[in-house]
Amino acid sequence: MITLLSQTVQTLLTHRLRSALAIIAIVWGIVSVLVLVALGEGFYRENLKSFSMLMSDTQKVSFAQTSKPWQGYPARRKITTTEKQLSVLSEVPQIKQVSILYSNAKAQVTDIDGTQLKGNVFGIDNHFLALNNTRLVLGSRNISPSDLANHTRVAIIGWRLAKRGNIRLNDNININGVPFQVIGISKKTESNGLTRIKRAALIPSTTFSDLWLINPSDLLVQPADGISSMALRTAMQNFFAKQYQFDPKDKQAIRMPDYSRYADFYTSLLRGIQLFLGASGAMTLAVGALGVANIMFLSVAERTREIGVRLAIGATPTHILMQFMVEGAVLVTVGTLTGIAVSAIIIQILNLLSLPDWLGHPVMTSTSIVLTLMITAVLALLAAFFPARRAAHLTPVIALSARA
Repeated sequence: MITLLSQTVQTLLTHRLRSALAIIAIVWGIVSVLVLVALGEGFYRENLKSFSMLMSDTQKVSFAQTSKPWQGYPARRKITTTEKQLSVLSEVPQIKQVSILYSNAKAQVTDIDGTQLKGNVFGIDNHFLALNNTRLVLGSRNISPSDLANHTRVAIIGWRLAKRGNIRLNDNININGVPFQVIGISKKTESNGLTRIKRAALIPSTTFSDLWLINPSDLLVQPADGISSMALRTAMQNFFAKQYQFDPKDKQAIRMPDYSRYADFYTSLLRGIQLFLGASGAMTLAVGALGVANIMFLSVAERTREIGVRLAIGATPTHILMQFMVEGAVLVTVGTLTGIAVSAIIIQILNLLSLPDWLGHPVMTSTSIVLTLMITAVLALLAAFFPARRAAHLTPVIALSARA
């Protein structure tokens, strides 16, 4: 086996240009597969965060107006509620946690210099961030029970609002002329959560009520353990229908969107994009394998007389077959290892560049490497086998009479 490998290396070095072209073809195919799959994986992971609300079991509830009359009450009756009325939701067995949200889109938010910043103001409790799937940058803190009890003037702001006003942690912003200390900034992401807060200022709900006498606008509700989203919506629909006197079948009075039904679709869509990129790279790899096959066929054609001499002095067809199979394996192995190394370097460079946020960070996974190696092994076997079999089946007399 060592002798065979030695002969193979000598042959490949003798035909450097041909060997280099074969290796370059494989490297190009490997790089195409791994880099495209890495881009697809980064895109998948980043955009999956944007759709994380679809996979969340938290239910958003908005108050609207009735669409039909009920027991003497007219249609188009606006549903209004208070925090005290909503506090009894904790008694519903299907509910584990409730976060009450206040909203004012007309509030004036300015930086410390008085420059106006366009953004909504929300009044939240200490459960909102977790239920809304919102994460904060390092050094931030959540609204605490103490903030709620003491009506503290603190604020958490969305990352876009912070960027627009060049606001940092512990800076002050003014809301309707009242100063608030920034204790948190949301992480930079395109994900909106159930409630869009990237352009908003979040303050304690008790402090919000000190500034404006506004009824709650929305709820975020977490189901109890083992309760499905459908069972939760049914329980809340019946609860609110009884509480505010409207038809339990009136879906317009209380709006509870079912985001989960879109989750499978978006997940499949993202995976489909990733598979498309991987398939595109695999086609390039297949073209590279065809290049190896062509070079191997050329090698057989050029070395026909050599093959005839070997057969004439006692070499068996199996020896000839092994010789060309090993040559193909060496070419593909060198090309594959080089391709993986080049791919890793390219992916590192891409991560250092300022890629668009929606594209995410390219990731080369072990799964992509294993699948690429499997595809390469199959294509390499096919690329080397048929030229090798042709060489092994040459007749010594015909091979010796061939032109050099």
